[in-house]
Amino acid sequence: MKHYFLIGLFCMLGLMGCQTKTSWLDTSLEPAIYHEKGTKKLTSVNPENKDFPGGRGSHHLVAYTNAFGEKTGTNEWGSEAVIQHGRVMNIGGNNSDIPADGLVLSGNESASRWINQALNVGMEIELEGDVVHFATTENTFIYQARELYKKALQRAEAGKMTNTQAIDLFVKNGQADFEAFEKAKKEQDTDSALAHGKKLLESAKKLYYNSFEPRENEFRGVWVRLRDKTPDKLKATIKRMADAGINAILPETIYDGYAIYPNAHALLPQLPQFEGWDPMQVMMEECEKYNMQVIPWCEMFFVGGANSPLVKQKPEWVGKFRHGEIFAELEPGFHYFCPSRPEVADFLLKTVDTMLERYAIKEVQLDYIRYSLSEPWEKGFCYCDYCRKQVRNQLNFDIMAISPENKKEWEQWNDYRINNVTGFVNQVNDLLQTKHKEVKLSVDVVPNPIESTRLKFQNWGSWVKNDQVDAVYIMSYAIDNEVVRSETQSLMDIVEGTEVSSIVGLGPYLGFTPETLLEQIEVSREGGADGVCLFSFNGLSEQQLEALKNGPFRSL
Repeated sequence: MKHYFLIGLFCMLGLMGCQTKTSWLDTSLEPAIYHEKGTKKLTSVNPENKDFPGGRGSHHLVAYTNAFGEKTGTNEWGSEAVIQHGRVMNIGGNNSDIPADGLVLSGNESASRWINQALNVGMEIELEGDVVHFATTENTFIYQARELYKKALQRAEAGKMTNTQAIDLFVKNGQADFEAFEKAKKEQDTDSALAHGKKLLESAKKLYYNSFEPRENEFRGVWVRLRDKTPDKLKATIKRMADAGINAILPETIYDGYAIYPNAHALLPQLPQFEGWDPMQVMMEECEKYNMQVIPWCEMFFVGGANSPLVKQKPEWVGKFRHGEIFAELEPGFHYFCPSRPEVADFLLKTVDTMLERYAIKEVQLDYIRYSLSEPWEKGFCYCDYCRKQVRNQLNFDIMAISPENKKEWEQWNDYRINNVTGFVNQVNDLLQTKHKEVKLSVDVVPNPIESTRLKFQNWGSWVKNDQVDAVYIMSYAIDNEVVRSETQSLMDIVEGTEVSSIVGLGPYLGFTPETLLEQIEVSREGGADGVCLFSFNGLSEQQLEALKNGPFRSL
């Protein structure tokens, strides 16, 4: 067994105390004495409709048996659990091999979240028609612990884990806990068996987290929408972040037609929950104590829903979609200011300028520096009277009278929109270069540069090439680690040869496991990124924070 090979390897190297009593890793477990059961109805089993890859559509939960084929055939937008011998063997990834003696459960969106949150390695699974029966037993914790231990050993073998004392200690304590677990089962002591199983699992988690080493000079950011209602509560939140090893806080600062701080602009009121105090000033002072950066996260052309003060005060600035509405359907309820209007740019530039004059900020981050999602083209953006007039005057055609079939005009129309966004980024860059040279400019972008340009007219590759930005944060929000790997590579290809910082935004809000979070951080590191930013702090579980604190974000 590979377990024994690895342990022998460590013993020969003198890196362990030769604690070779590891029979608990392979001892067969007696039938469970405890079952915490549940059921879940499936969308389909072995779907015949192949309108979607593998027949798995939006929010679908699908079961695949070997009657379906060798692989599930699904795309990267979901998550899967592989079941063999009636037990969950692995969770994560897509297009999985379908075992001959088992099945694969596959989910998209909400069903993907269910797989990641409700299922664990070692759980018992039974398929009955279109219903899945699942159960957590005391054995589940042992199977999980063994799997994490195996992964930690593999990481040590690959040279990724240097704290071999933690391995030695786990081997020693794990055997004692397992013997106590077996004794409790024989005595039908359910509570004791569960307690020892959970203890062993928690030790295995810490071992696995510890196998992810900290890195020097790494950006460890987190986006956050502040919910703290008093300065003291905000200070406590900042301390929680610092305790988890986070070194940069990116508070949502301008959004939904408000600012979090007072007197931002005559058109931009302070959010009511912060009236009477200044969260920005509190963060600037408190974060200095922990050597944390404060990077205001500012939403530009997206200005909120129908009740946004900006939408109410400046309805003439609100863009219009081709189908005639001022709110998005593809991004439900979203309202955008028209990016082509000079008065919109003036308002946003003045707001940024005032903020930078007031606070000692070293980096400002722009989000929603793009058009609203414009596919299908029939519901694209922006077709307001101002845009129609400008294009008619500049390009001699009516944007409402063309479609993608009019290739020349359609390309010109797309370029017009791309140039409006790029022009605004250039204006912000000029503002910083002339008045705030010490402040860096960062942008949040759609990871795929081709799709970003085609669907949202956000040509961020040109911003990097033309030295208009200092840092790019890609929003690589996916459960599948390979998606993060691919998008990180795309980012690195674009910033190569420049001084632009590369930050990979990860999406723990999707509900993936702490282990997946650490693995994605490592994927971004292996790709060469300068750091990660997590979306968002509000969506981080206590388990994920513990994984960061004991793993890659711990102190050197």
